[in-house]
This record gives sequence, C-alpha cells and structure tokens, in this order.
Amino acid sequence: MFPVFMGEPVSPQMLAATLAELDVTLQLLEDKFLQNKAFLTGPHISLADLVAITELMHPVGAGCQVFEGRPKLAAWRQRVEAAVGKDLFREAHEVILKAKDFPPADPTTKQKLMPRVLAMIQ
Repeated sequence: MFPVFMGEPVSPQMLAATLAELDVTLQLLEDKFLQNKAFLTGPHISLADLVAITELMHPVGAGCQVFEGRPKLAAWRQRVEAAVGKDLFREAHEVILKAKDFPPADPTTKQKLMPRVLAMIQ
C-alpha cells in the first residue's frame, strides 16, 4: 500500500515477489489456521478473524483479489462479514478499499515519510 499512497511505481520484479509471498501466506492461512473450521480459532468469530480480515483487505484495496480462486478463504470472508454485519464490515474497510483512488501524497508529506517507508521495507 505504501507505493500506492506515495504515488511511486512498483517494479514488475517487486510486484511478482510480493504476490508470490502473498500466495504462500494465503495458503498457510488456509492450511494451518483456518483448516476446516468456520473461523480461525473454532466455530465462533474471534479477534484473530478480525485482525486477519483487516490485513487481507489491504491487498484488496490495492486491487489484488486475494479471495478469487480460493473458495475456502472466500467462504470464511463471507462468514466474517455476516458475523460482523455487512454494513459495519463495509464501513470498517471503506477507506482502505478506496485507497487506490486517492491522489498520491503531496510532495512535502512524501518527503517526510519516504525515509521511514524505505526503512520499513528494506
């Protein structure tokens, strides 16, 4: 999301590596945590589900359809959304889902944030 916010291009190599890492992470989430349960920790929604869905909505906000082609994960997302309530779910993720539509950071903000962003991703 940082490159989107900063208005910086992402190299094809960086994008490919990031998407490959995301794919591995999604598979791990399905296989090790979700398994055959309704929610990550069992039959009821928990804080773990809320944190995980929030993290997964970031790539969705950047245009990456992480639930596409993953029926188990998509069904889990639907259960989380139903447990939270559709309106509250949409409200909670509204800003992040519109992030790619925001204009890039202004040059002053970008200059202040860039050293921190670079330190975090390196």
